[in-house]
Amino acid sequence: MKYKTDCPCCNTLRPLSSHLHELALVCDYLSNTAPYSDSDSERVVRTETIGDWLKLASQLEEVKVDTWRFEQDPLYCGNVADKISSDSAHFTIYSTALTRFIFVTSALEETYRFVDHHYPPFADAKKLPEKSRPRSSSIKAAALVDSLPQSAWPSNLDHSAMNYKVIFDRYLEDHQKELSGMQYADEGGPAYALHLVRNLRNHVAHGVFPLLPNPDYAYGVDIDREDLVQLLNQSCRMSAMYVQMLIRKYNTGFASDEYLYCIDEDGPEFEYFLTHCTVDYINNLHVQQEFSLTTAFAYGSSSQEEIAE
Repeated sequence: MKYKTDCPCCNTLRPLSSHLHELALVCDYLSNTAPYSDSDSERVVRTETIGDWLKLASQLEEVKVDTWRFEQDPLYCGNVADKISSDSAHFTIYSTALTRFIFVTSALEETYRFVDHHYPPFADAKKLPEKSRPRSSSIKAAALVDSLPQSAWPSNLDHSAMNYKVIFDRYLEDHQKELSGMQYADEGGPAYALHLVRNLRNHVAHGVFPLLPNPDYAYGVDIDREDLVQLLNQSCRMSAMYVQMLIRKYNTGFASDEYLYCIDEDGPEFEYFLTHCTVDYINNLHVQQEFSLTTAFAYGSSSQEEIAE
C-alpha cells in the first residue's frame, strides 16, 4: 500500500506490506527474549511474537463486510440495492485498515514489553524520582526513544513523523478528539509521533474511533474516508519504524536456528545473506533497496521484493 506522492523521501519507502513483512522476518531471525513483569504476572517476551503480529498485518488482503447478509427482501428497488452494495465496499475498506492497525499496534505493544526492563536503569541514571516515573510500558518506551541520538533513528524518521503529525492534527480537529498522557511528550523529540500512535490505539481499543457512515450516501455530511484510512495506514508505518528503532537498540544479536544455520553453510547465497542481514540493516529496512530478507536466497536472480499492490 503506497500513496502517490511527489515527495522524494516518501518515494524511497517500501510498500507498507513489504515493510511490515521485512520487519517480521528480522524479528524471527533475532529470536531474542526479554523478561517482563507487571503487577499481575511475569513472563518472557519473544521477538518472534512481535514478528507474528507483523506477518498477519503484512499478509492481510481484505476484511470483507457483507451488508447483504441479513437483508430479507430480495425485491429491493435499484437505489436501495445499490446503497447496500456500496455499504459493503465502504465497510470492507474501513475494516481492512482498522484490522491491519490492530495487528501492527499489537506488535508495538509487545515491543514496549520487550524493552520495559531497560527503563529502570535508564531512570536511575537520570536520577528521576520514583513518583514521577510512568507506570505504562508505552510511556517508558517513548522515554527510551527520546533518549536515543539521531544516528539511532530509522532513516527519515523525522520527515515521516512530521507528515504523520499533519494528518493526525486534522483527525483531532475533524473529530474533536483529545490526547492523553502528553505530559510525558516532547513535541520536538523523536518519540512525539509514538505518543500520537499510542493515543490512536487507545481510541480504537476504547471504541471511540469514528466509524464513518458510507460517504457515497451521507448526504449533507462532510466525510473524507480517505483521510481516516490514510491515518490508520500511516500509523502502521510509524509503528513499524518505532519497532525498528527499539529492537535495533535493545536486541542481543541474531540468534535464531535459521540464522545460525547460515553461518555454518558455504555458498554465495549465504554470504550474501550474512553480509546484508545485520543490526544496521534494521534501521533501513523500510527503504527500497536491492536487498530484502524476503528474497535474500534468490541470490543472483532479479529482485522480486516490490510486489505490486
